[in-house]
Amino acid sequence: MNQDISETKALFDYVLKFDLNSIPDLNKILEKYNFNHISIDNLLHLVSSRENILIIDARSEKEFDETHIPGSFNFPVLKNKERHNVGLIYKKYSPLASIKLASEYADPKIQDLKEFLKINKTQSKKIIVYCWRGGGRSKYLSKMITDCGFEPIILEGGIKSFRKAVNEFFLKEFPYRLVELSGLTGTGKTDLLRAVSDEIPIIDLEFSARHFSSLFGFVPYKIRMFTPVVNQSAFENEIFSQIITQQYKLEKHNFFLIESESKKVGEYFIPENIYSKMLDASVIISHRNIEVRINHIINDYFGSDNRGQIEMLGIFIKKERFFRQELSNKTYEFLLECINKNDTYMFTKMMINEYYDKKYKEKGKTPLTSICTDDIPSAKKELMKFLNILLLHPDCKTHMTIYLPSHL
Repeated sequence: MNQDISETKALFDYVLKFDLNSIPDLNKILEKYNFNHISIDNLLHLVSSRENILIIDARSEKEFDETHIPGSFNFPVLKNKERHNVGLIYKKYSPLASIKLASEYADPKIQDLKEFLKINKTQSKKIIVYCWRGGGRSKYLSKMITDCGFEPIILEGGIKSFRKAVNEFFLKEFPYRLVELSGLTGTGKTDLLRAVSDEIPIIDLEFSARHFSSLFGFVPYKIRMFTPVVNQSAFENEIFSQIITQQYKLEKHNFFLIESESKKVGEYFIPENIYSKMLDASVIISHRNIEVRINHIINDYFGSDNRGQIEMLGIFIKKERFFRQELSNKTYEFLLECINKNDTYMFTKMMINEYYDKKYKEKGKTPLTSICTDDIPSAKKELMKFLNILLLHPDCKTHMTIYLPSHL
């Protein structure tokens, strides 16, 4: 606390030396720049058309982590502490002093900006810049980018306009057909979903949440150093972005393939318009040999070098009361011993038999077909053949016995 007070005192001692009469306002600083602007609708059209664009978020790191346009890159005009200081001076002393302080923070970043633009191969791309509302920070960063020899375009309304578009989309009826990929834990649903994503439009809810939708679901992403999704808005942004960026695939396939889930993925709720559509979706079942399932889960949750063991043990101990109720005291003690001894095979096998296969049962839908996922490349071929046939039977919701022509 004392350090914060001393830092704040030093900050005010510094800005009190500014000659306020000699400080130009932001409009004066930017008056020679004639920036182009783009609406959120036109930006989304560029994204769905797969235009070669670079989207830059000018906000602080903290703001970017909380929510951002998926696919954008963060170049903070003001970093976290700098933004705090500028806001403090604006509120407690002088807007003009805050502008000078902000420019002193921003201008030395020009060399880093040049390197950032070079790394992102900006020469061949349209540059879109946004901040919170499309105001000061996006304009100042656009000034800096212009000074580097480029012609940036500012997103009107900033991230707020994007969030408005996301909210409006999820308040309407979901406009696309869904085909659901279901199956027991460890049957490779996610792997199969991603394997066909080069051709089939998919909605990957688990990637959108960075969570495998189970009590241990964050572990596979954490041990692989993925940045977590921190709130519901960021989760929805990810889903919306997947839908927008795959519009071109809908020209051939008139549906999205989606993995079966309950209402929540980790801490986040699936948007209601998608979840209600999932309830009525046709379903394809994945199945695989128990040994393949065990090895698959071990690799996902523990990793090839067992780096997930500490995380898994921590959750198992933290949720002790829950697991004792679900499994019995004896089973819990045995599983705790297994994980402490790094017996990941027995731990996983017991969890499948005694917990997951009992708790997470099929939804009772009659599947269109069932696909063995022991080998994902083979399963992909089988699924692609079936989905191409399904295009010819768009209203089918019950099991089809299909004899596939050899040329498919």
